[in-house]
Amino acid sequence: MQVLLVGGSGFVGHAAAALFLSRGHRVASLTRGNKPNPPGVESLVGDRSIAESFAGTVKGREFDVVLDVTAMNAGHVNAIAPALKGRVAHYFLISTDFVYGTDIETFPIREDGPKDTDRGYATGKLAAEAAMLASGLPATALRPGHILGAGKELGSGSIQGRDKNLLRSMRAGTGLTLIAEGEYLIAPVWTKQIALAVAACIGKSATHGQIMNCPGGEIVTTRQYYQLIADRLGVPLKFDSIGGREYREKYPDKRPFARHRVYDTSKLRDLAGYTPAPMLKEAIDETVDWMEKNC
Repeated sequence: MQVLLVGGSGFVGHAAAALFLSRGHRVASLTRGNKPNPPGVESLVGDRSIAESFAGTVKGREFDVVLDVTAMNAGHVNAIAPALKGRVAHYFLISTDFVYGTDIETFPIREDGPKDTDRGYATGKLAAEAAMLASGLPATALRPGHILGAGKELGSGSIQGRDKNLLRSMRAGTGLTLIAEGEYLIAPVWTKQIALAVAACIGKSATHGQIMNCPGGEIVTTRQYYQLIADRLGVPLKFDSIGGREYREKYPDKRPFARHRVYDTSKLRDLAGYTPAPMLKEAIDETVDWMEKNC
C-alpha cells in the first residue's frame, strides 16, 4: 500500500510508520521539515494548513491510506480534503477523548456521549471531526485516550500531568500529587495500539463515516498506572493527593483529568473487528526507556 502520514514525525506517526513499514508498505510523511521522519520513510515537506502547499506537495499522487495525526480544527481538514478527493482509499483522523464533557457520570462513555463545548482543544477537534464527515472522503476518526509511547513523557491524573522530571521525582519520592488519591479510572493506549486500530479498519467500508473510541486494552486507576511506573523504576510509590472538586476549582482548564476516562469500544470491535490487547506494561517500559534517554 501507499501510505501518507500527515505529521509523521510525531510519536503516533513514528509508531504508525513502524507498523506499516514492517508489513512491507511504502510510507511517506508530510511535515514542515522541522523534525526528522522515521528511517525508511519518504519525507515530503509542506504546510498542511495551507491548501495550495498541501496540493502542490502531493500533486499527481494517490494513496491507499492517509493518516492525519495533526489536524486540530476544521480548517486543517478542509485544507487537505480537496487534494485527496478521488485519490485516497481511506482517510483517518486522529481525534481525542477530550471531546467528551467533563461532568459525565455514566461509564463507559459511548461515542454519542455529552461533549465539551467550552475548551478550545475539544471544540477544535470536534470541528475537525465534523469537517471530516462533511468532506466526502472515505474517512474514519479515532478517539484515543491517554497515549503512551516513545516520544512523550508519562503522566496523567496528577497535578504534574506529562512531566519530564517524573522519573527523577519518583526516585526521590517527592513531587507527585495525584487527583482523588489516584482513584480515577483510565484506559491508556500505546501508540502501537492506535496504529493497529488504523490497520484493522483498512478495507472495511463499514468504518467509513464513523467516529470510534480507541482506548487501550486495560482499565486501571491512575494510582495503578503510577505503581507500574514505580515498579519499573524499582522504587516505592509515594504521592500526595488533591481532592477532585478542589482540583477542578483550582485548575478549571484541566477538568477532563478529574473524571473517569473509560470508553465503550463496541463500535471498533463490531465494525473493524479490533479489540485492543493488554499491553500497558510494555507501553510503560518503552516510554520509561525513552524518558531515561531524553528527559
